[in-house]
Amino acid sequence: MASLEKQVSTMKMLAATEEAVGRLYEAYAKKFQEHEEFWFGLVMEEVDHSNAILDFISKVREGSANFLEDRHLVEDVQKFQEHLKQEQVRAKQEDISFIDALLVALDIEKSLIEHRFYRVFEGVSENTRDILEYLDSESDNHIKVLQREIDHQKKQK
Repeated sequence: MASLEKQVSTMKMLAATEEAVGRLYEAYAKKFQEHEEFWFGLVMEEVDHSNAILDFISKVREGSANFLEDRHLVEDVQKFQEHLKQEQVRAKQEDISFIDALLVALDIEKSLIEHRFYRVFEGVSENTRDILEYLDSESDNHIKVLQREIDHQKKQK
């Protein structure tokens, strides 16, 4: 098992990843001001996700949650964060369409599930398990919201 300091560092990295997703969505909100409310709704949810992950630090310290070590996790998160940075630069510098932004966001949300970043925690208490289920279901919800908006935009064309 990794040291407590390493576990905390990795949890902070996961929280920072949620914040980076939020910053990308914020860049989209600024770029597509007619859809600002849509994007800022997602931004606020990403902040909630980050806070939920940060809450696990105290839960791991008190023993009501376990952090399951994954030797590839840090590398995967770093690659994912780099991808997010590239997309944020692209959002600010390139002429991308609203549909393109939605497709990137959809890909990001699917990647969060595929990488199973939230599966590194194991809930001991019922409250902890509820938070883990919340994080998993939120990514699923974002996928549904984004896909619905993509379908809506395609119908309008």
